[in-house]
Amino acid sequence: MRISPVLACSILLTALAGCGAEPRLPDSGPPRAELPRKLDPGANGAVLVTTGRQAFEGRSTSRCVIHDGTGLQINLRTGDPDLPAVAVRIPDFRGSGPYRGFLFVTGRNRAGALVGSTGEVSLKVQQKGVAASGGAPDLPALLSGWFEGTYDGAAGRGTVQGRFGGCAYARTIESPLPAVPDKVAGPVAGP
Repeated sequence: MRISPVLACSILLTALAGCGAEPRLPDSGPPRAELPRKLDPGANGAVLVTTGRQAFEGRSTSRCVIHDGTGLQINLRTGDPDLPAVAVRIPDFRGSGPYRGFLFVTGRNRAGALVGSTGEVSLKVQQKGVAASGGAPDLPALLSGWFEGTYDGAAGRGTVQGRFGGCAYARTIESPLPAVPDKVAGPVAGP
């Protein structure tokens, strides 16, 4: 069977048009990220779902660090350099409660370069431990909670939802954080 040159060119152009193309999003944006109920962060972990160009669903590691003296930053890493890294930042952290914060998503573009997008996030944090009970402010507390938000920028546009638990946080940079046993804090139910 012989294929006509016009049909061959049409097939080739259609195939090449899809190579390296960014996913097309409807005007309403990507679908809302939603954590499956079966996905559990465990006592000292996190779960993360991102939609859009930087799509991911699964377990993640979390690390809570001081930011600019009074803030909290929660870093979530997927363990794969080609998948997104997410940071949630609260400028003035005061302990347990609801917050509005900033969202930073780092991923890779089509050429493989690291790119970032920013956005806003709503979250709820629960704090347990010595610092939560009025003890010395430089002793670590354990944080857990949930968050959801949207991002837009060079890393694309999308939504994020996550839960974290057993994340050690100390109010001073000089204090070393002790190892946290697996059975200290449980998961926090989401919204």
